[in-house]
Amino acid sequence: MRNALLPRLALRGLYGSRRLYLPFVLATGFMAMVYFVIAAFVYNESFAQSIPNGGNIQLLMSVGYFLMPVVLVPFLVYIYSYLLKNRSRELAMYAILGLGRRHIAFILLIENALCFAACMLLGIGAGLLFCPLVFSGLLAALGQPAGLVWTLSAAPVLGVVKVFTVCFAVLVAMGVWRAAHTQPASLLREQMQGEKPMRSRAVAAVLGAGCLIAAYTLSAASGSSATLTSFMLALLLVILGTYGVFTGVSAEVLRRLRKGPRFFADASEFVVVSGLQHRLRKNAAGLTNICLFSCAALFTLCCSFSVLLGQDAVISRTGQALAEGQAGLNTASVDAGEISLMFTTLAFLGVFFVLVFLACTALVLYYKQLAECTEDAGRFRILRAVGLSDEMAARTARRQLGVMFLLPLGGTLVHIAFAFPFFATFMGLISIDAPAVLLGSVAAAMLVFCVFYLFCYRMTARAYLRRIA
Repeated sequence: MRNALLPRLALRGLYGSRRLYLPFVLATGFMAMVYFVIAAFVYNESFAQSIPNGGNIQLLMSVGYFLMPVVLVPFLVYIYSYLLKNRSRELAMYAILGLGRRHIAFILLIENALCFAACMLLGIGAGLLFCPLVFSGLLAALGQPAGLVWTLSAAPVLGVVKVFTVCFAVLVAMGVWRAAHTQPASLLREQMQGEKPMRSRAVAAVLGAGCLIAAYTLSAASGSSATLTSFMLALLLVILGTYGVFTGVSAEVLRRLRKGPRFFADASEFVVVSGLQHRLRKNAAGLTNICLFSCAALFTLCCSFSVLLGQDAVISRTGQALAEGQAGLNTASVDAGEISLMFTTLAFLGVFFVLVFLACTALVLYYKQLAECTEDAGRFRILRAVGLSDEMAARTARRQLGVMFLLPLGGTLVHIAFAFPFFATFMGLISIDAPAVLLGSVAAAMLVFCVFYLFCYRMTARAYLRRIA
């Protein structure tokens, strides 16, 4: 049966769930392309020999080469959990129709193998196409001759294949474990179930607010003396605090709104508040992940803008620093050309990570709303059956969706605002300490990110409203 039926079921499952798997494959292929480009610079020997200070550029690129898998694995695991949850009914039907757990595991293995092959073809193919263009763009930014030859070895291809093989092996193990340890009846109910909430919301609210206050206080108190240890501690407190606030504080605010005089008097208020309570109870962890990916993207974007805007100011101070004999990074030991070279490379690497984090944010937003469409469509059908008009249903859905989108965005902007002392300290390590440059970079980054986030909201809201109509 395995040789004939199971591969056909895997192909049919992928085709039937193409609206789930196509964005997943495209986004994963895009990340493979980004990783391939970074790896191509790391393993390009002629680049280090042809470009002045090219060895230092490769060293900076190697930082991204080793850090990117740390982002990829948890992100792909999180997204794949959404894929499995949305296909839980299909997997349950396989079990009910007589397929054993090992057969279901083999179907998932074939599906992941096909997704992996598509990801590698897209990522490496696009990487081979864009690498010469990126190389030419970097040469132009560095002011180097355009006649330098781009060479490519097999090492970047092997590096990308190894990293994504590990990622997809983790996904296969995750799917096999779920198929082996979940009963069909549980799978039938799983798509309608949300994330398991914490039992004590009052405790979560107090602890979450306390963690955020502690993180913000730590950031404000550190000032110019901020260290990596204090930054990591603040980051941990922000993660715990964000989950606690989305889980506890938001639920407490909605509980108080339910006690207000308008709750039972206004049908729109009743539906909106009740729906938000239901969605926040189910999706606190999803909102937290959106907020954290958004923070990573926005913080990296702030750094990239600062490097681009602060480069001239640092170069203008180089001569004075050399004359006064100051010892510091990029002042006493390098000239203006080397500063420009390093800053351009930092901005170049920052752009890659911004693209990765933005892709992660967009994909989490997409799958989070897609996971809710089926259940919400059923809920709104019930509401229409008891008298809710189509106009009020659409207005209610837009209000709920707006709140669910704006909560992570608001949390992201607040986190970045309070993280400004850490940001200023990190920029000070490369001699960017002008307040106007730092504040301008943060403001520009926030504006760009808000435009991107609101674009994702408009696209997702349009698809969501069509599905629940």
